[in-house]
Amino acid sequence: MKELEPSTRSELESFVTEWLSDHRIPGAAVSVVDPDGTVYAEGFGARDLERNEPASEDTLFGIGSSTKSFTAIAIMQLVAEGELSVDDPVSDYLPHLDDAPGEPITIRELLTHTSGMPSDGMAGPLITRPLGLGHVEVPLSSEDDFRRHVQGSNDRRVTDRETFFYYNAGYTMLGEIVEEVTGDSYAEYVTEQVLDPLGMDRSTFDREEFESEEDRMTPYVKQEESSTESGFPFDQHIHAPGGLVSSAAEMGEYIRMYLNGGELDGASVLSPAAIDEMTTPEATFGEYIDGRDVEYGYGLMVEEFLDDRLVGHGGSIAVSNSWFGYLEEAELGVTISCTTSPEAHPMTVGPAILAIIQGADPVESVPFFRLTEALDEVTGEYESYRDIASATVERDGGTLKFTQEAGTGSQELYLAPETLEDDLLVCSTMTAAGMSHPVRFELDGDDVTCFFERSRFVKE
Repeated sequence: MKELEPSTRSELESFVTEWLSDHRIPGAAVSVVDPDGTVYAEGFGARDLERNEPASEDTLFGIGSSTKSFTAIAIMQLVAEGELSVDDPVSDYLPHLDDAPGEPITIRELLTHTSGMPSDGMAGPLITRPLGLGHVEVPLSSEDDFRRHVQGSNDRRVTDRETFFYYNAGYTMLGEIVEEVTGDSYAEYVTEQVLDPLGMDRSTFDREEFESEEDRMTPYVKQEESSTESGFPFDQHIHAPGGLVSSAAEMGEYIRMYLNGGELDGASVLSPAAIDEMTTPEATFGEYIDGRDVEYGYGLMVEEFLDDRLVGHGGSIAVSNSWFGYLEEAELGVTISCTTSPEAHPMTVGPAILAIIQGADPVESVPFFRLTEALDEVTGEYESYRDIASATVERDGGTLKFTQEAGTGSQELYLAPETLEDDLLVCSTMTAAGMSHPVRFELDGDDVTCFFERSRFVKE
């Protein structure tokens, strides 16, 4: 087990501290591990603002959809025991998808979000109900409510092409399949077969257990830029897709299990072959602006990063966000959790931490930070030759709002970034005439020039 160099530790802590400050995050926790143990673990900020209690590596946070990897492990354990196959139809265990058009949907398709079933939005109300936000009146209280909710959306399945629809309800069904096969509740099975063997004794799906812990996050939502204390979304229907609560310290042990081929300190949770199957891409989750794909296996995302392969998953439940991941060849993992839902999700900060540890520039290595820097750089007021026309560029998330003013009138367009190089950002836009145009920003030190249609604008 290596220790971080003092300069690396300082850079890491400065990066995380600035992230909390810039995004007004109350508290966060980080753990860095290798196969032999914990390389670094630390809390930042407050787990409770009113009492100013510090966050630590042992603070419990909601890990959201990172839970999907635990659900995939449960399925793979049952596969290893001969209790089921990933190619079994879901209808062998549950009636929820019996009326979906096309070939029967399989367990594998639920694991990989490739069933063709679009999101039915079930997680949204269950997360926002305790927060007093969103559409809370959807009937999703009982198992029969959930079954009817899914059955009512069966006809929405897409069968005429390959699809990737992130489908939380599919993971709820996987949890119900675990219950059907084992006779245990999903939470009981995962606790006994995954958490306990890994020594994750404080990780839980249970509200009472969470609330009995002193070192736990206080849930906050952002309202008018202020962190407002809120409820926490405990509900059995989101256990399997996103209901686990854990700490950076215990999630570090979880990562070490993967780095040690499915074993940890003599306890075996998965075989190396099962990990290989889980991390074999089955679909494309998305594509970065630098052209790299993020692919999806069984409850795990896979991408090329720092000349290595990065495996992991992130999660968000509004009041808490989390990510874990590891580099296969470097045998190095990071987990990070925080309260609230910042624009810079832990899914972007975690890889940045890995970049820092590996001696790379986090901004240049992680597309989110590189794009954000470029968008901020081109934002501002522009003028044309002799001020005959002017333009305003404003940032809107990962896009830009471009407003052009001239004597003949004005037009407002939205720009989608397509190409990002050291001194060049190229966006595309569509005018009301139905014509696509490139919008080109050339960066030269502090000077920014924008080219759109016939015009050249210079940033003031």
